[in-house]
Amino acid sequence: MNSVFLGFVVALVLPLAAVAGGAAASFRLDAGGVAITNTQANSSWVPVAVLVKFDAPATGTLTVRRVSQGNTYMLGSCTFAGSTNLVWVADCEYPFGFGDVLVISSTATNGVVQLLTRGD
Repeated sequence: MNSVFLGFVVALVLPLAAVAGGAAASFRLDAGGVAITNTQANSSWVPVAVLVKFDAPATGTLTVRRVSQGNTYMLGSCTFAGSTNLVWVADCEYPFGFGDVLVISSTATNGVVQLLTRGD
C-alpha cells in the first residue's frame, strides 16, 4: 500500500471520526505492540481504523485484537511484505467499555500506529 492511498484513507476516515466525536492517538511500535485500555468507567469508545506507517519497507504480521472480560477476540490480521503502510478499518462497531483492551501487535517494530476512535 503506498502513501498516496494511505493519505486518501486518512483524509476519508479522519472527518468521519471527527464528526462522530472521535479522537486520534499515535503510538510507537518499538516493543512490537500497543495495548489501549478504556479506563473510563462511564464512557465507551469505538475503534474506527488503525493506521500503521513503517519507517522503512517491512515484512511481517499485524494483528488487531480485543480483550474483554478475560476473553480475546481477533478483529483482524494480515501478513505483509515490503510494506510501508497498512490500514485496518473496522467492519462493524466494536464498543470498548470500561476495562476492555484493544491490542495491536506487529512482528515488524520500525513504525508508528495511529488509532482513530469515536465515542459510542
